Amino acid sequence: MAAGDFSTGARPEDTAPAIEHLVRETGAGRPWGGALVEAVGMWTAPCETIDGIELTYLIGGEAFDWLALAERLLRAVPDTVAAPERERLLSTGALPPGVTPERFKEALGVSKYRAHLNFFYGVVVEEALWLAVEREMLKQAGVRGRNDGVGVQDLVMRRLYGADMLPLVRRFNRERGHTRTVRFTLTDWKAFTYWLFKLRVARSDSARTASDTRKGLSVLHELRGDGELPAPA
Repeated sequence: MAAGDFSTGARPEDTAPAIEHLVRETGAGRPWGGALVEAVGMWTAPCETIDGIELTYLIGGEAFDWLALAERLLRAVPDTVAAPERERLLSTGALPPGVTPERFKEALGVSKYRAHLNFFYGVVVEEALWLAVEREMLKQAGVRGRNDGVGVQDLVMRRLYGADMLPLVRRFNRERGHTRTVRFTLTDWKAFTYWLFKLRVARSDSARTASDTRKGLSVLHELRGDGELPAPA
């Protein structure tokens, strides 16, 4: 099944082929994992609105949140995937049973897979890096006899991005045309995280960037309980 690129001009009806493919293939008895990643590859809408709620799959026009799309697609086949398998997919990002990394990459196609990598490193690993640096800050505070965690978030932001959280949020909002700080949605938070990732890479040399990436991957490995350092699917 040919993969499709995202299109800003995609219409609601353009999502139908991917959904129909998933419903048809699973209904014919095919394993759901392969049919799901094929449907993900066919999908072209970067966002859509369902029941008044906007769902965004392409963050900042560059980072593809494939699990958000997978969750949406699985709604079309609610009785096909056992709850534990669905939870494992959506909570850990592990590929569906029977889907190899090579098959996943092939199903997404070059452009969409590259956008998937952007999301993996720019959002998933970036959040793990925050935790790694926070632990370092708390450990240093403990050595100095202070371990209350006060101001740790700002210390992490200064270490990685050169400013406290609130000024960074204000700058992010200005750059996307928001004149005041508003409560972030989950999509906003992912977009902010990806924006911070690009800011960190721009202000760091290659050695520092590689070191931070390894640090984030290491914490992600720990959180997932993997047998080896996690890599994008």
